Amino acid sequence: MSGTGDKIKGYANEAVGNLKQGVGKLVGSDKMRAEGAAQEVKGEAQQAVGSVKNAASDAHDSVTSSSTSDKVAGHYNDAAGTVKQTVGRAVGSAELEAEGLAQEAKGEAQKISGDIKKTVGR
Repeated sequence: MSGTGDKIKGYANEAVGNLKQGVGKLVGSDKMRAEGAAQEVKGEAQQAVGSVKNAASDAHDSVTSSSTSDKVAGHYNDAAGTVKQTVGRAVGSAELEAEGLAQEAKGEAQKISGDIKKTVGR
């Protein structure tokens, strides 16, 4: 069930619980008042669950957005390129050093792409 569905059920249970409490008070039924209080609390809990589900969904959407993916890939490539360059220098491999430089440049470009996408809302 979606967060919104949980929240709607929660509001309904809270309202019915309040109604039961009122009727219980009106007719002098402690049992009905207690049932109403329990249902009200249940509704509040359902609303909280719905809010958490919505927040988790929003967080997931944010993490998997195109701009975030580009930035994560950019940081990875930047770091991997730096490591390759360092190892290439250490072992005297101009080819590995050049690969590292190219990968680092790719990472920088991906990070910039992610920033641009974030700015324009993608």
